[in-house]
Amino acid sequence: MNIEKASATNTFSSGTRLPDIERAKGLAILLVVFGHVVAGKAPAENEWYTVSQQAVYSFHMAFFMFLSGLVFFMRAAPVASFQEYAVSVRKRFMRLMPAYFLFAGLVFAGKWGAQTFLHVDNPVEGFADLIGIALFPMQSVSAFLWYIYVLFLFSITGVALLTLTKGRIWPLVAIGIVLQFVPGSSFLGLGQFNKYFLFFALGGTAITGWNTYTGWVDRLWVLAFLSLAIVLIAGIYTGQGWIIAALLSIPALHGLCRREFPGGRVLLFVGGLTFSIYLMNTMAIGVSKAILLKFVSWDGLNFVFVFLPILMTAGVLIPIAMKKFVFPRIRWLDQITS
Repeated sequence: MNIEKASATNTFSSGTRLPDIERAKGLAILLVVFGHVVAGKAPAENEWYTVSQQAVYSFHMAFFMFLSGLVFFMRAAPVASFQEYAVSVRKRFMRLMPAYFLFAGLVFAGKWGAQTFLHVDNPVEGFADLIGIALFPMQSVSAFLWYIYVLFLFSITGVALLTLTKGRIWPLVAIGIVLQFVPGSSFLGLGQFNKYFLFFALGGTAITGWNTYTGWVDRLWVLAFLSLAIVLIAGIYTGQGWIIAALLSIPALHGLCRREFPGGRVLLFVGGLTFSIYLMNTMAIGVSKAILLKFVSWDGLNFVFVFLPILMTAGVLIPIAMKKFVFPRIRWLDQITS
């Protein structure tokens, strides 16, 4: 381990969270919530949201995966035996998958029970949808949880590859580049695996050369931010152009989050609760939306002035309230959502 990575590792292992990474996580999860406000047909006369959603989707999960890789490779290390690897897999499974299956099951049950009298996006068609939850996360009734499923695959693959490469990160980046050209599959979320493993590996590269990486980010983030804005405004992110937006988002957004700015404390707070917000934001949005639609249409200006602010607020604050005030009363639930 080089000096830069050792320094960063000591920072994390001491229990201290880097504020720039926490702010970046907060920004990333807010972009996720924004993208989840509309899951099906967009409200009429709000084409601007559809365009904005497509633009955000071109880079926000790549940035999210980069941050996930950064934190993962901070602590990850090669294993000495198959038994040690098996222990690592079990540990990572218990860290991520109980929450995935629990909340996917809640979504399944909630949709099935509510879809007869409330509006439900991506409704349940039958018990066969349970198979989708286990084997086809992107096509399931809880498709929004795919990140957790794929992150588990990334983590166990990452440990295996680190062991095979004796701790070297660059082969993982090379594999990530190759995977960009490999046809994806909906089975086990492998399409998303292929698409985002590069960014997960780039997080490992960043943490390996932390001082060098952050030095370049601090120098180039404004240029990267302006370039990202141009790419999004010009629509260059469509098709394979998404990878340009995705790569630019790393220095642009991380560089922004390395600055002190109004609202930074909010992002810092939200960043510390990213996992809980990710698990519950879509459910909170869905329930809030279904209730609102009972009283008012979400077309036209209603979406801008009523639905968007309420659904964004619900998608962030309801999960935070659940995590802060409800889950601590149930120890195992508190543990799997931390």
